Amino acid sequence: MKRSSTKLYLTLVTIMSMLASCSKTDDNYNYKDMPTSVELPIAAHAGPGMFDNGGFKFNIAKSISDTPQPLTTTVLLSATKPLSKDVKVTLSVDNGAIAALNATHRALYTADSLAAVKADTDLPSSADFKYEIYQSLPADAYSLPGTTVTIPSGKTTADYVISLITSKLTLGTKYMLPIAITDAQGEKINYYSTVYYIVGIKSDYEGEAKATGSIAFPDPSIDRSWTGRAKTLTTVNGNTVRTEAADLGGSNYFMWLIVNPDNSVTVISAPGAANQSIQVNGSCTFDPATRTFILNYKYVGGTGDRRISETIRLD
Repeated sequence: MKRSSTKLYLTLVTIMSMLASCSKTDDNYNYKDMPTSVELPIAAHAGPGMFDNGGFKFNIAKSISDTPQPLTTTVLLSATKPLSKDVKVTLSVDNGAIAALNATHRALYTADSLAAVKADTDLPSSADFKYEIYQSLPADAYSLPGTTVTIPSGKTTADYVISLITSKLTLGTKYMLPIAITDAQGEKINYYSTVYYIVGIKSDYEGEAKATGSIAFPDPSIDRSWTGRAKTLTTVNGNTVRTEAADLGGSNYFMWLIVNPDNSVTVISAPGAANQSIQVNGSCTFDPATRTFILNYKYVGGTGDRRISETIRLD
């Protein structure tokens, strides 16, 4: 592996080695000698962060809402048994770390480094590496429960619940909220001490779905149908999602589903779709109880209307 590309993977290799050492199964290993420490266990499940301070990236997506939504960070006391005293843990938001991360990304993802990665046959194409720049979460988009959380005597965990107000965020922007343990009343702070929450927003109608439907062509063409077809609905805005029209995604037939206040649905062609005549052709509704679109729509072909009846149920 070339030096330039090794830099990109150094942190990941280090983390994998540490995790391997944590899974040691030697019978002579005395777990009672493990020191007591405090950590953020979510960091252990997050992707490697490429940070020198043990930070890890964790992606979350919340629906667009004026109502505060919880983001719960569990603080863990890692010990052979609970302590007989309270442990007050101090947490902080370090927005300065975002500027440092952005600078790191700019340095790593230069034209020269990407060219070196592409030339290295044992690495993915440079197209697989994304130049990501993060924004600090706006101050009015979240609130903290304070600066400390207490793990009670005899317990090993406590929850630190942040409130997010996602209507304050802009669709398509990558926001970051760095949460770090800065003090644990003399207890050791573990390697998993920092988590960088990458916060995005999505429509309530976004998600993976299964579709059942049929398409009717003008005579004498043969109609066709599909059952359990996988579809992905992606956010356009708070009440609009983009997805495949009928079973024609391979032909670049995509549509927007716009959910109106009365749960009726407007169906139109997605910008850039190969056919721009997709439109409502009967009742189109969204059932919030079952999270199902019940649609009747059509598009115009060379020999007339192609009529589609379809239900799309979100998983």
